[in-house]
Amino acid sequence: MKKLKYQLLVALLSGIVVFSCQKKPLERFVPDRMFTPTSISFSGSDTSVTISWPASLFSAGSGANYTLEVSEDSTFQGTSALTLIVDSTARTITDDTLKDRTPYFARVKANKTATSSESNWVISETHFTLVGVQIFQPVSVSDIIDNAVILNWTPTDGVSKIIFTASNGDTLSIPVTPEQNANGQGVFEGLSASTSYSAEIYAGNKSKGLVTFTTKQKVTGSNVVDLRTIQDNPSILFDTLPQIANGSVVLLKRGSTYTIPSAYTFDKSVSIQSGLGFGKPAVVLLSNNFDAAGDIDSLHFSDIIIANDGNSSYFMNIGNETHIKNVTVNNITTSGEFSNSFIRLKKDNAVIQNLQINNCIIDSFGVASKYALLYANAGGSAVIQKISISNSTFSYFYYFIRQDKVPGIALQIDNCTFNNMINNGGYFVNYSGSFPTQFAISNCIFGSTIDPANANGIKPEGNPSISNSFATSDDVFSANPILGLTPYSGTASTLFTDPAHGDFTIKDESFAGKNSAGDPRWR
Repeated sequence: MKKLKYQLLVALLSGIVVFSCQKKPLERFVPDRMFTPTSISFSGSDTSVTISWPASLFSAGSGANYTLEVSEDSTFQGTSALTLIVDSTARTITDDTLKDRTPYFARVKANKTATSSESNWVISETHFTLVGVQIFQPVSVSDIIDNAVILNWTPTDGVSKIIFTASNGDTLSIPVTPEQNANGQGVFEGLSASTSYSAEIYAGNKSKGLVTFTTKQKVTGSNVVDLRTIQDNPSILFDTLPQIANGSVVLLKRGSTYTIPSAYTFDKSVSIQSGLGFGKPAVVLLSNNFDAAGDIDSLHFSDIIIANDGNSSYFMNIGNETHIKNVTVNNITTSGEFSNSFIRLKKDNAVIQNLQINNCIIDSFGVASKYALLYANAGGSAVIQKISISNSTFSYFYYFIRQDKVPGIALQIDNCTFNNMINNGGYFVNYSGSFPTQFAISNCIFGSTIDPANANGIKPEGNPSISNSFATSDDVFSANPILGLTPYSGTASTLFTDPAHGDFTIKDESFAGKNSAGDPRWR
């Protein structure tokens, strides 16, 4: 009986051991939801972007695909700009589909499969913007007036319109004619004065470029003397100047010529300028020079051609005691040869407090008569206290600046081109005694000297602060050279396109100052 009980116990234990050791098959884990892609990245060019992301976990081999949405709204609450089903982890999108110069955000989710539901969205942390094509050329300040602009672009197939958007959001759509597109230029009117605009050019509905500019202020007011409507009277400016009030702004008709038959002496503030418009500025034709006397707040000359009929030696020859607070010469071109100075002070107690010359082309002064272009040479107190010269070109002159007695306070020359200068012992700058307190030359190009054996640089000894300024190999001074200029190995003819005929466009692409030195109009 004992033996039977023992056998039954062993059998029972054996059965338990066998059952306990049986292998239970493992079940494969299948998530209820696809795992969300972890991040979004952007790469591309001006006209396309590639949006990419890591594959969703467990998506490989499962037939998973993704929904890609692109929106201008970072919260994706509004209508998306683009929604795509993508069976890879990247998609390239071009500006055929999206707008240029518009910030976009992207989000991605893994879509539902046979075994899992869709993932959550992952949203890009940053935005992307397609820069787009740019066929516009920069807008020149001379191509902008109060109510119109001249725009230039590379002729491009299909160009059909330009949309102007003002700073307040108002838009103006103007068609581009086939002739304008063939020329790559058009005059567009109907703009508002003193307004910032963006102009976007289109071929069909596709943007091809964008530029911005600000229209000029309209010249109005009780002090404006408008001579533009007076025809066939070349002496009208000369006849009008003595009659106008202090502070008057005189507008001249573009393309017309106004004669100055004899010397005229300013004794009040006056601004003389061409009226806003396109085309050739007004010409002030001198048979004699301008003078000045007494206390004057300002003399302003802008956007005119100062020409010599062969009888005038100066633009301004001041032979009276005077104190002029400001003389401004802006966007002026000279025509003809002047035997003496552009501006001369020849009387004791003749003072110009501030002289500004900007955006000018001044040519042919004082070569035969040995006169400085800017010259203060009276006995003791004639002086131009502060001189600022910028963005201008000067050629064919005997002497640039000469102040015989009083050094003045400041001389600053920036972004200028000089060529065919200095002869017969003349100087580029001659301050008798000492320099002005502030004396700096920056971003300038010095071309050929007329007479290297008799050309002088700067007097007295010493040098101004000089930065980013260059000298051609034929810029040679026999004494007092301008120290601190960076030498250029070629001549002025090597560097400039046609200096003999006044074209100083830089033609040497390897020139170190090509994009930073000289009069900006020639870069």
